[in-house]
Amino acid sequence: MGLTEMFVAGMSLKDDEEGFTDDPKKPAKDYMVASLLAAVVYVLLIGFFGKFLWNNYLAKYVTIVKEVKGPVDIIAISVLLGLLYGKI
Repeated sequence: MGLTEMFVAGMSLKDDEEGFTDDPKKPAKDYMVASLLAAVVYVLLIGFFGKFLWNNYLAKYVTIVKEVKGPVDIIAISVLLGLLYGKI
């Protein structure tokens, strides 16, 4: 069970519910919210953690690499590499 499925399971069920519903769209909405939240957290982590690693290690030890100014630069580099190599 992945992180998204665990989040949806914990978010959609209460202690007194069994998880059955007549509305077929409710699980899809819960899954969409959990997926969107997971994607936002992923992008934020990549941005801030990537900036930290880039500036403190890569720019320090590789002389041709300059420091990045913000997390948006790391996110843009991640998107560019994903477009070039097909996987982020």
